[in-house]
Amino acid sequence: MPTVNRVRKEQSNPGPHKHIAGVCTTDNMYYTRPEVVASIRAGNRWETHSGGNPAVIREITSCPAPRCPATPYITTRPDDSIDNNLESLPGC
Repeated sequence: MPTVNRVRKEQSNPGPHKHIAGVCTTDNMYYTRPEVVASIRAGNRWETHSGGNPAVIREITSCPAPRCPATPYITTRPDDSIDNNLESLPGC
């Protein structure tokens, strides 16, 4: 099970926000967002861990920002703490 501890973001087009392009894991590997989605679809479990609290990474249809074309997208549940929220992880 890969454990994500950092994310790489890219500038969206259109729009002023940045969305997740890929993730870095605790073993210093980089995976693109499509690679993570393909792995999740294949039945693998991806998580973040921060402050001892795990959060499962899951696929959603698209970036939640209005009119953002990034699809498919990855996220953690909205009720996960800010520490293990995928969007809040430091950059890689």
